[in-house]
Amino acid sequence: MGTGLQRFFESIKFAMSPDGKLIADGLGEQPKVEAAAASSDNAQVFKSRDVTRRVLVISKPEPNYTEKARQNQVMGVVVLRAVLSSTETVTNILVASGLRDGLTENAISAAQQLKFVPAVKDGKFVSTFIQLEYHFNLY
Repeated sequence: MGTGLQRFFESIKFAMSPDGKLIADGLGEQPKVEAAAASSDNAQVFKSRDVTRRVLVISKPEPNYTEKARQNQVMGVVVLRAVLSSTETVTNILVASGLRDGLTENAISAAQQLKFVPAVKDGKFVSTFIQLEYHFNLY
């Protein structure tokens, strides 16, 4: 990893909430899930096809359009890749495709506010990869 990219990832700070709650997804009986403990089992990141139950996104805040981007009529899609962790935090955000004038930064901020119930594998919360797309259009 290049030093610039490494410095970028080192500059990002994420906070964890110790008071997480399991929210039922309304699709029948919920699996019994053990709380995510800091162990080597939870360090692994799974693809969605390899889990028992996929991530349940509760809310996906929309990013704000910057005034500069509006003035410059910037439109397009910001594509982010990230990990939705077993501890209900969004981590390892990587920009796959960005936009100028603050739109990429606003998409990252919105992604950090994503609320979700982690994926489940073998009765435990696990971390999974996700791709997030944020569309910016002027009407």
